[in-house]
Amino acid sequence: MKKIIITLAALIISVGSATAQVNKECLVLNQSGLVFEANVALSSLITITDGHIKSIAEKLALVAATSEAQTGEWRKIKPLLTLIQKDEGDESTVWFARPDGSYYSVDLGLTDKNLKDRSYFPDLMAGKATVGHLVISKSTSEVSAIIAVPIKKSGKVTGALGLSLFTKKLSVQIKEKMGLADNVVFFALNSDYLTVINFKPERVFLNPEKQDSSSMAKAMEEMISREQGVIEYDFHGVRRIIFRKSAYTGWWYAIGLPVNK
Repeated sequence: MKKIIITLAALIISVGSATAQVNKECLVLNQSGLVFEANVALSSLITITDGHIKSIAEKLALVAATSEAQTGEWRKIKPLLTLIQKDEGDESTVWFARPDGSYYSVDLGLTDKNLKDRSYFPDLMAGKATVGHLVISKSTSEVSAIIAVPIKKSGKVTGALGLSLFTKKLSVQIKEKMGLADNVVFFALNSDYLTVINFKPERVFLNPEKQDSSSMAKAMEEMISREQGVIEYDFHGVRRIIFRKSAYTGWWYAIGLPVNK
């Protein structure tokens, strides 16, 4: 992921209707002590994460359009995917899938696994790119967000290229790049109430409705039912959170602070 620098321009992002509900208690401090309004921090969280995913999707689409990819031959496709793998480091694995669901990864070559039973696979074979499906990787056992594009030749889908983005490692990188203080809460949920990223990476893939907090379960239900807003719940202390749904990934991003009462 490219290093993100929050510039002065970020401080003048317009305040949406949800932000108007956020009082002065809902502020975020970074490590240097600079104060950001919560909506600015939320916008940064979405921009950093979605921007990274978009850049991966664009790289995959470029490779999918090459003559090498359209041959369907792993020996010709692998060098191009290896470049993406090196660029993304150890936070992901990159793969090429055949229409029958068998697939190769840069790290393992031809695997003995199959993707045909994945919910996103029919869309890929129908010619649609997929972004953000959360799975446990069959080849690495890592919790992963799937970014994948079809390979088309003469209008026919002949395979797919994908990257499985390890979201626990992504969570750590986001916190470092945003320079967030230790008391800042951030996370993202998908429509299945599964945690995609979290300020505590060990909570990735957990369902917050099943964490012995009725107030958090109720707050998460409210969040998933709306596009944006503010919620408050008690889970290891009271927390006030501002959230917004991403039109790109379909995830609900959230950020906030503990509340002293």
